[in-house]
Amino acid sequence: MAGSVPLACNGSLVMCGRFNLIDSPQLHDVLQALNLDRASVPTRYNIAPTEPVMTIYQQSPSIGSQTVYGAQDMRWWLTPRWVKEPSQKFAMFNARAETVASSKAFAQPFKHQRAIIPASSFIEWQTIAGHKQAYEIACEQSICLFAAIWEQWQQGDHEIYSCAILTTAAVSHFEVVHQRQPLLLDIESAKAWLQHGQSQDVLTDLMRPRLPVALLATPITNSLNNARNKLPPEPNNNTVLRVEATA
Repeated sequence: MAGSVPLACNGSLVMCGRFNLIDSPQLHDVLQALNLDRASVPTRYNIAPTEPVMTIYQQSPSIGSQTVYGAQDMRWWLTPRWVKEPSQKFAMFNARAETVASSKAFAQPFKHQRAIIPASSFIEWQTIAGHKQAYEIACEQSICLFAAIWEQWQQGDHEIYSCAILTTAAVSHFEVVHQRQPLLLDIESAKAWLQHGQSQDVLTDLMRPRLPVALLATPITNSLNNARNKLPPEPNNNTVLRVEATA
């Protein structure tokens, strides 16, 4: 059963810290649009920070006038290149769009190493009267594309490729879910985001709070509270809540 009213507004949600990636026709449509040849992609559920995630970026240099993209698994917890050693002292799996250009940790990768991370859906938890309710949130009829940044850290022979997902203030449609949201892109805006040398004006526009597609939120059991649980989400009723797309 679908409803036009999103999640209840008298609770709170932890911002995107888990997501799923399913090997699907929608995912391969995105890969094909970027000329990325992947015969198959491992389906993974309940992906959590510090785990490897598929990260898509523009390669440098491009071949002639053709833009060339690459994809590799990177650690979902950005490690700045200037730190002495990797650390989890500070949460580095999300970067705020409002401060990413001025952040000591994020400014350099934002300027030179932007990426997108595909997701079939992401998981959020709403707390109402002390009770936590998990929701699986999917982009309607498409794959979700998170705007991201990536970094390369190296010390001797030890090398880490890592990334962070951008978040932005929520659009009004999404505020009843959370005051923040992942920075979502469609395929054309994703290409503009990845473009080397992209102007600050274009990047600023791309970081406006928006929902390029409608979101569908399904209540699920709390079995995914445990990051070690890698089974598919289990709906706990047949209600699907819809958050409308914006312009």
